[in-house]
Amino acid sequence: MYIPRSILILLVVIYLLFLLSVDWINQADGAWYRPFLVGFLVVIVASWAHREQDSDEL
Repeated sequence: MYIPRSILILLVVIYLLFLLSVDWINQADGAWYRPFLVGFLVVIVASWAHREQDSDEL
């Protein structure tokens, strides 16, 4: 079974984000902008992984 690179990177990022979010929830004085930084990083990683795909693979 072939898994595209963008999907594989997305799954790894989601897994790591879940592990980090458990620690973030337990912190009382967390930064309010942290979810926005994570979302921005997800967009950057997804665009980087998608840059080499042909339009036929969509």
